[in-house]
Amino acid sequence: MLNSIYKAANQIKDQVNVQVQYRAILMESTSKDPWNVSNTKLQVLADHTHNWEDYQVIMKHLWEKFTLKPKEWRRIAKSLHVMDYLVKNGAPRVIQDLKDDLYKIRNFQDF
Repeated sequence: MLNSIYKAANQIKDQVNVQVQYRAILMESTSKDPWNVSNTKLQVLADHTHNWEDYQVIMKHLWEKFTLKPKEWRRIAKSLHVMDYLVKNGAPRVIQDLKDDLYKIRNFQDF
C-alpha cells in the first residue's frame, strides 16, 4: 500500500518536473544571452507543441516577444529562431498559427 503511494507520488513529481523543464527551456530560448539554445532543447519545445495546453503557453510566450521594444532585438531574433525550429519540427498547427498572424512577423523584415 505504502509502496503504491510512493510510486504515484514519484510519477506526479516526474510530470511536474517535465512541465517546469519545458518552461525553463522556453525562457532560456528567448533570453538576452548572446547564444542560442541547443537543438536538443528546442526539440523538447517542439515535442510539447503536440499538447494543446503546452502549445498555447509556448506560442503566447513567443508572440509576446514581438511586442518588445527594438532595443530588445536579441530576444525578438531568438523568438524567430525558435519559431523557425517549431515550423520544421513541431506540430502542424504551428504553421497554421504563423500563417494566420504573418503580418506580425512581416513587421521585422526591415528590422
